[in-house]
Amino acid sequence: MLWKSLIALCVIGAALAEQTPVFLWGANSAAKPSLKTVPQAEFAKQLATLLEDHMVVAFEENGLSSKDFLCSNSQSQSCYAQLQGVSPKTYYTSVENPSEALRSVAAKREHNSIDASGKLTTPAKCSVGTALFVSFEDSAESRESSLESHDAAIAAISKQFDCKVAYLYLATPSTSPVVQRRTRRDTAATTGGIMWSNKTFQIFYTDLLYNGNSIPRTGMSVQISSATQFSVILKGDKDITFDVLYDGGYFSLSNLAYDGSTFRSSGVNAPTTFSYSCGNLTLDSNAVNNMYNTLSFKSLQLQAPFDDSYQANFAFGDSWDCVGFVTPGILMGLFVVALLLVIMFLGVCWMMDINTMDRFDDPKGKTITINAAAD
Repeated sequence: MLWKSLIALCVIGAALAEQTPVFLWGANSAAKPSLKTVPQAEFAKQLATLLEDHMVVAFEENGLSSKDFLCSNSQSQSCYAQLQGVSPKTYYTSVENPSEALRSVAAKREHNSIDASGKLTTPAKCSVGTALFVSFEDSAESRESSLESHDAAIAAISKQFDCKVAYLYLATPSTSPVVQRRTRRDTAATTGGIMWSNKTFQIFYTDLLYNGNSIPRTGMSVQISSATQFSVILKGDKDITFDVLYDGGYFSLSNLAYDGSTFRSSGVNAPTTFSYSCGNLTLDSNAVNNMYNTLSFKSLQLQAPFDDSYQANFAFGDSWDCVGFVTPGILMGLFVVALLLVIMFLGVCWMMDINTMDRFDDPKGKTITINAAAD
């Protein structure tokens, strides 16, 4: 019975193993017979050799099959016009679990994705021995249009690396989630907001108000003071100026001024890999004759990465929201719970302190007599 169970497990494991096509280029590799499936262990050994002096970038395509490589557009041209011209290149008809094979031999693994504009959501650095897994965001385009846009994005991204890189184009494992993380940001960008950007600083907002009145801006300039500080000028009839400081992995705003007033901005800070986000940020000025001025940003998002690898119009990092994790409502709830726990604790202690009577009337002895005197 034992050997029958082992055979059954082997059959089930072979059935569950994913066998997908793999297109490899940028490095010399051994060709395999078209009708033979390359085992996972053999492919992993080949990738381990590449990782010794290459960075391996794996582009994972949802539902990739051999049929996709025969795709053609309405002009009867191949959907992979860019990949056709790469060299050296090797095509494997069937490889067993290629993504898992790469993960098993890569000591350093990174994950990234390509947005709708064909750019990496996070800038990637070239590093020999690193395995970079790149996924594509879903779109409502036809299969042919998606493959064409992915082909163009792969060609553009391949030119960004300045070290020895081996590229893989393979199917996304069935266990991987569908990438949809930038859908919310793309929707926000179509609501008519204003964005000013360069590789040092980027800001987005839907409206800017001074004492309740909208104040339009005509541009932005950045003046770098040092490696840890620069000044930003939002231009208009009257400029808005503020400094951005770097300290311990965080960026923060200071010295924000407009129309002769200085506004308090001590709470505007976030890690450099995140973007500061606030649905309605209102900053107050210092009091002058008991009067305050307010400067309000609607749907604000800004980021100062302090990283030379970023380019203009870079993708915002994950949001670092201005609303704290502990709100007044949460504090009130915790106070009420603590009060109820104290009451319950005291009640339990009092109940445990209840004792039975220590004196009883003895029927054989003298009767207990309690004298009662009338008032």
